[in-house]
Amino acid sequence: MTSGMMFGVMAFYFANESVLKKLRTNAMALVFSARDAVLSTEEGKALKQALTRATSDETVHSKILGVGNTGMQTSAELRQLISCHGRKAVCVGKNYREHITEMAQLGPEWKLEEELDPIIFLKPMTAVAWPGEPVVLPPAGKSGTGPHQGGEHGVQHEVELAVIIGSRVPRGSLQRRGGSGEPGECTDDEAMSRVAGYCLALDVTDRDAQTQAKVKGMPWELAKGRDSFLPLSEPFVLPEKSDWRTLRMWLRVNGEPTPRQSCECGAMIHSIPNLLRFISSHMTLEPGDLLLTGTPSGVGRIVEGDHVFAGIEGRSVSMDIKVVQEN
Repeated sequence: MTSGMMFGVMAFYFANESVLKKLRTNAMALVFSARDAVLSTEEGKALKQALTRATSDETVHSKILGVGNTGMQTSAELRQLISCHGRKAVCVGKNYREHITEMAQLGPEWKLEEELDPIIFLKPMTAVAWPGEPVVLPPAGKSGTGPHQGGEHGVQHEVELAVIIGSRVPRGSLQRRGGSGEPGECTDDEAMSRVAGYCLALDVTDRDAQTQAKVKGMPWELAKGRDSFLPLSEPFVLPEKSDWRTLRMWLRVNGEPTPRQSCECGAMIHSIPNLLRFISSHMTLEPGDLLLTGTPSGVGRIVEGDHVFAGIEGRSVSMDIKVVQEN
């Protein structure tokens, strides 16, 4: 190959690098879609069960059944893990005491009592909005239904710490010590070993639609699951021996000098290890799944034209989200 041809090939590559990256991502998604299709058959299910019984080796599980916590440490790799493999965002309600108090002021539908078990709901992964993507509010007059259709509370922000699941957590697996099958819950360290990293997240909520759902005894997904209602920061990992409980989240809207929300994560009622144990006692967690750990007090309304800024004190983790409205 002549030097001119080599130069041409290199020029083509660099000019089309973004296209090539997209092709690689799409190819990976296709491979794992094919894997999921095979594993959904009766033969695939039998293979999956046999592998699960035969070994507790996470490396084998991660290679055959899904991506695992196998040293993916960079932000880009964690983002790919979420985008290509995450199946659900498991969310926790009423996990900060001051938030429970503020929500009880909205009306009789909102109870002041603290629940013994975590309150769990789901957001679809189609709600994820990565940095640079806006929050899209529902069209004017479409927030809530029935007696709340004028937008009494509107769409509100809820800043949260999101946990990225790094390796598959089969249902019930964290209820056995050391993976040995002995009865009794695993240790906090064993539970946290399933965590690949973290994101800062917004659990954007149509509060009027949620309140109306509570009145009817219905689930909240339509109030929380709209496209763009789960903005995420770039993923991050904590240095060795760092404690997630010392992370202090904050959120501001526009140029407000004082944060609307500011709280240390250690104030959670149900800790991350306890949430992992509780949730995995009911459902399997997959690599790339998200666990949203609840929001502190200070939730508030956002409207078209707002800019929402959020971050973690002392760390290069931030969010800058534009709020637009669907026509």
